[in-house]
Amino acid sequence: MALYIGLPDDYRVGSGYMKQPHNCILQRLPSADRHQLLARCEQTALPLAARLDGPGQGGHQVYFPLSGLVVLQSGSGNHIVSAGMLGNEGMLGAGLVLGLARSPLQATVLEAGQALRVDYLGFWHALRHSQSLTRLSRHYFYSTHEQLALSAACAHFHDIIPRLACWLLMAHDRLQLDEMHFTQQDMAGILGVRRVGITRAAGWLQGQGLICYHRGAISILDRPGLQQTACSCYVLFARNHALLVCHP
Repeated sequence: MALYIGLPDDYRVGSGYMKQPHNCILQRLPSADRHQLLARCEQTALPLAARLDGPGQGGHQVYFPLSGLVVLQSGSGNHIVSAGMLGNEGMLGAGLVLGLARSPLQATVLEAGQALRVDYLGFWHALRHSQSLTRLSRHYFYSTHEQLALSAACAHFHDIIPRLACWLLMAHDRLQLDEMHFTQQDMAGILGVRRVGITRAAGWLQGQGLICYHRGAISILDRPGLQQTACSCYVLFARNHALLVCHP
């Protein structure tokens, strides 16, 4: 169930047309500002496991996801942990609004989707001509760092089962899919734990009738029950997400 925004059925993107873009930042832009930005965008696929940004890489592209899920991770070597995630409520590259062209985080596509992409210069041009885009980008940049701070505290203080429940709820909030596709290795890497820990935690959640997990496909069967199992961080994560989500 995607979030639809109140735009005309056909919208010019770059040199062509596309159907309504389902991105909450784009929805909040005034019509003239949105047209100007979309004219500089191109629609692109977000392939599974694609790396969109990473430590030391220049932020030469800004992405506005329309669907799919991108995870932000931090760490070094084999020690990497999830620092946040984004879907069609946000953007990748918001740091450019503050002149930050490099990111300390690794951004990887966990659930394939589509996005609108604009290059560095095109985004700066749009910022110079849109106070609304500047404000929204700064707001999103702040909310992302709030999510990073919460993720760090969650990884330090909470056990794997409530953390996994929290993370699955966050992913479901963004994807709104009946079935999500994450392998045990995906989840182990994201939460920074051994795969056997994910096996036990997912098995426990399934045994409680909260999820159905089979060969990388996850369905949430009892969302209220999963929310009760999740750590207290989920309430804060959900509040952060709700402030960003657009409503038709």
